[in-house]
Amino acid sequence: MTSFRVARRYARAIITLAEEKNKLETVAADFERLRSLVKSSNDLELFILNPTIGKAKKREIFSELFSSLVDELTMRFILLLVSKGREPILLEIIDQYNAMVDEKAGIVRAEVYSFIEMNKKQAQQLQKQLEGYTGKTVSITYSLDRNLKGGFLARLGDTVFDASVRRQLEMLEEKFMSDGSITN
Repeated sequence: MTSFRVARRYARAIITLAEEKNKLETVAADFERLRSLVKSSNDLELFILNPTIGKAKKREIFSELFSSLVDELTMRFILLLVSKGREPILLEIIDQYNAMVDEKAGIVRAEVYSFIEMNKKQAQQLQKQLEGYTGKTVSITYSLDRNLKGGFLARLGDTVFDASVRRQLEMLEEKFMSDGSITN
């Protein structure tokens, strides 16, 4: 079974438990805290991925590190992952959890890359266009990408909207090469 399917199964299980206990948002916040800690510490990431460290030792260290930082439900879930040898896919489980919670709430996540920072009006207009396209609420993460030279690139799941100057020039070149003209 692929790690994606396993991660999805574990995410579904923790969502079910979190809903029963009215802790969907608590677990989501805990997971973001865990993601941040793992991503900021190479040693912690290597520890999680290390198959030579025994389950008992990992359980002890996880308890020591996280029990004061996360809710009891989240801690029990982490210890379950360790006992099943699934802690290496913790970040994948967190991704699946977030995606499933967003799906339940009718939220779609988008990543937007632009050469310069968008002003408030541009960001609102883009959000409105993406929400019109998806029919759902869109949560956008903005990043700067100096390789774009201008314009923006929006990634919405598997769909990419490329409104960069580079892409516009490529399309113009393709049109010119195909029919020898620049006009429409």
